[in-house]
Amino acid sequence: MKKYGLYILLISMGILISYLILADFLKTSVKKRQGNPYAYNIEAFKKIDPDLVKYAEIRRIRLSLPDPVGINYHQGKLGIAYKHAIQLIDTLGREVFNQETGEVNTCVSFSPEGKMFLASGREIHQLDPQGTFTQSWKVDGEDPIITALAFKNNQVLAASAGQWKVLRFDEHGTLLDSFDGTGRLEGDYGFILPSPYFDMQIDPDGELWVANTGLLTLENYAENGTLRAFWGKPSFDVDGFTGCCNPVHFAILPDGSFVTSEKGLIRIKIHLPSGEFDCLVAGPEDFEEDSEPPDLAVDENGRIFVLDITRSMIRIYKRNNT
Repeated sequence: MKKYGLYILLISMGILISYLILADFLKTSVKKRQGNPYAYNIEAFKKIDPDLVKYAEIRRIRLSLPDPVGINYHQGKLGIAYKHAIQLIDTLGREVFNQETGEVNTCVSFSPEGKMFLASGREIHQLDPQGTFTQSWKVDGEDPIITALAFKNNQVLAASAGQWKVLRFDEHGTLLDSFDGTGRLEGDYGFILPSPYFDMQIDPDGELWVANTGLLTLENYAENGTLRAFWGKPSFDVDGFTGCCNPVHFAILPDGSFVTSEKGLIRIKIHLPSGEFDCLVAGPEDFEEDSEPPDLAVDENGRIFVLDITRSMIRIYKRNNT
């Protein structure tokens, strides 16, 4: 009986010692975690050097319709794509037209001649100046999601985030060809799109630039889809791009400089035509917490139109006199 009692005592002491060891381990581990010098802390990068900001916000236009998704500019007019509508306004916010659409829209653009185009998932539409649909065509293939439109040599270029390709159509919607960014000097990878953002623009020299967001680069492509040049690097510093996939939107100024918009750590920046960082337009503290990444447009005078999707407004920025 005494022997049995001794076993009980030893087992109890063992449990108590194990408990004390575990409690000490957990307490020490928590302390270590709290003092981890490698902890991921994005807050430190939200504050920006005010000397790097070379633009001032000069006007805001509050939008009259819900759920904006994209913006584009042409000769004094702004095209606004909403989730279920398309709108044309002037740069003071006065409406020219608005038109409801039956599909979920993804982007809006203008041809050099001023023709207005709207993408809705797997469809591309052309509108006249009164907002009437004049022609439409479907994009074939698996899971096309058209997120950007551009125009060159009377052709319509469509960035398909669902297919990781740039598609080329004639002006009547006939598919001519496509390219996926493969065939590089190093590696056979092409466009890498971890999230459904895939933007492209034509620069003042008529060259096509595409945002390869998974590689955190902007890339220049020839007519046949061959990569000609690229720039960009991963960095939390202002001269690079952050996260998995940036820049999500960009525009090109009349002098060939790039305006970029990032998601996650929202920053709007200017990069020179060669890719070097120039200055900041706006930083994370200029937007609400967890804001959608702003879309961008520019005019012939270098003003920048920022579509603040979360606040449902257009914010107009102009470079400071230096």
